Amino acid sequence: MFGVNPGFIIRTPHYRIYTTEKSQTLRNRLPEFLERALAHYRTAIGALPGPSIRLDTYLMDTRPQWVALSKRLSGSNEGPHDMIGRGGYARRGIGVFYDIGLYDTLAIAAHEGWHQYTQRTFKDPLPVWLEEGLASYMEGHKWDGDRAVFMPWANIERFDRLREAHAAGTLIPFPTLIESTPQELAKRRDGSELTYYAQVWALVHFLREGDQNKYRAGFRSMLGDAAHGRARFALAKEHGRGEAARMLASRRGAELISIYCGGDLVSIGVGYDRFVDSIVQPGARNRITAGRSPLN
Repeated sequence: MFGVNPGFIIRTPHYRIYTTEKSQTLRNRLPEFLERALAHYRTAIGALPGPSIRLDTYLMDTRPQWVALSKRLSGSNEGPHDMIGRGGYARRGIGVFYDIGLYDTLAIAAHEGWHQYTQRTFKDPLPVWLEEGLASYMEGHKWDGDRAVFMPWANIERFDRLREAHAAGTLIPFPTLIESTPQELAKRRDGSELTYYAQVWALVHFLREGDQNKYRAGFRSMLGDAAHGRARFALAKEHGRGEAARMLASRRGAELISIYCGGDLVSIGVGYDRFVDSIVQPGARNRITAGRSPLN
């Protein structure tokens, strides 16, 4: 029970799900969806380790229940829920969501599930732009009957925002993108944070397949090293231990990408801009809808 609301506890190999969700369809699909999402996290870029403990996930039926739970979990009337318009969040490896419709709820669970996973598993933190880019990359999925198939390009929401900002000339410049956080951009109240998510989603795709796969192997190595706590040594070798510690703590910039992918930040930014130009061309949306790369 949660107050007067009946609840359920569902255990899977890697999750404990606490839910008051009334929709049996969503309640039934969530456990397998989370397990398939976790498998996707661990294989989409390269082989990554699994969590050492089950990941606790809360799915509440309504926003008021979600707010009440968030206050209880944080021990305060103030918390992450104050800054979130809809959906949910992950904090200290715990996912806390509420029902916003079948597809959107599960897309949020896939996004925040990546944060849950890295919070519990990665020994070195990723820069914010890359953490959020990967979380957005993990959202894309389609359904084969009642089975989720993860397809990172199949993300109309991120693509449409990218295309709109590109057409309007309001894309965030690459140097600003890698030094910003969505929380900072949200304070502008001009929708910049949505453009940010679209651009970092595209940036992960660029690192995966842009410039004829130039950065793919280094990107894969960087994530593996961050997961196992080796990225700090690569930073220290290049910048010294003190500066490396500062970089990891600030979670800004693209020094890790520069080190692992072997490119200077200016050339990476120029290549990224060309990549965005290429993927928003007429006809690309049809490929995105089908979950295919617009480059093919």
